[in-house]
Amino acid sequence: MIANELFYYGVNRYFDQISSHLSEGKTPFDRVRIFVESAIKIISANRDFFKIYIDYMTKEAENPDVKKMATTFYDQYTATLMELINQGIASGAFKKVESDKLARAIYFLTIGVLFTRYTMKVEFDVEGQSRFQVDSILESIRK
Repeated sequence: MIANELFYYGVNRYFDQISSHLSEGKTPFDRVRIFVESAIKIISANRDFFKIYIDYMTKEAENPDVKKMATTFYDQYTATLMELINQGIASGAFKKVESDKLARAIYFLTIGVLFTRYTMKVEFDVEGQSRFQVDSILESIRK
């Protein structure tokens, strides 16, 4: 189906764009923050694609192909975050934590930001809220 191919194309571009920004981070803290902030900014810049994606996901949530698409995005997002967190642990910048659980926590917070952006009228800076959430988590694991 063409919708699936467009999704995979869009997701691959999304992660390529995020990855291109990671080298800007000098510390593990910076790289995790850049990853999450870039993810939100890229979604904001490609608002139409992601609005359609969220609408499609909502309507077709029980479709196995749609579940596979959502899982692909989730897997890439959390695997990249886990890698960044593990690098921070290995370098001594972060406390030893369960990187898989922390990556999932950040993912779920990010998804909440996205759904809030596209489904609600809010009177606050959504990106600022996301930054606060991620910075709070990162401060809690910083050595």
